[in-house]
Amino acid sequence: MTSTWIWLILAIMAAGIEVFTSDLTFLLVAVGALTAAASSALGAPTALQVAVGAAVSLAGLIFVRPVALRHLRRAPHDSRTGVDALLGATGRALTEVTVDGGRMSLRGETWSARLDADITRVPVGPGSALTVTRIDGATALVHPIDD
Repeated sequence: MTSTWIWLILAIMAAGIEVFTSDLTFLLVAVGALTAAASSALGAPTALQVAVGAAVSLAGLIFVRPVALRHLRRAPHDSRTGVDALLGATGRALTEVTVDGGRMSLRGETWSARLDADITRVPVGPGSALTVTRIDGATALVHPIDD
């Protein structure tokens, strides 16, 4: 078996491992093995094949992988979840809401609410439209909005 075939088999194995890890590490090792296979096919000595494969793999791991992972793992702008998704959400007061407390309907759920004292201290009545400015534990800090 020629060294070209050995490099190709190593590239296929690394690509197969990458399917299970999705980390881009083994994919870049596979690219290095493919370049080593190409240098082998061109008649390069074994030491040069290893050097070319290692250099390409290392360069990919150092320069390509961090940039690629940053782009692949970037969350869409509208993908806020949990408490972060509630910031700016609107709801309706179910009871009078004051700086001390109250209840509101928020995205189909009943929440404890209180006015955000940094914005207003004027109590709002039931049915008033509210916007969430912060979440403090299980309480939404809100301010009234015009209907």
